[in-house]
Amino acid sequence: MCMKRTHLFLPEPDLLALRALSDKTGLSVAELVRRAIDEYLKRQ
Repeated sequence: MCMKRTHLFLPEPDLLALRALSDKTGLSVAELVRRAIDEYLKRQ
């Protein structure tokens, strides 16, 4: 799979929550975002 870099602007509370989840799970913030987007797109 070819990945392309993108930039996102997120509200600070969301970014803080993602960082906390990243620390808890050991997954990167980028991986958490990718997984969330994949799940969202599957539901559409």
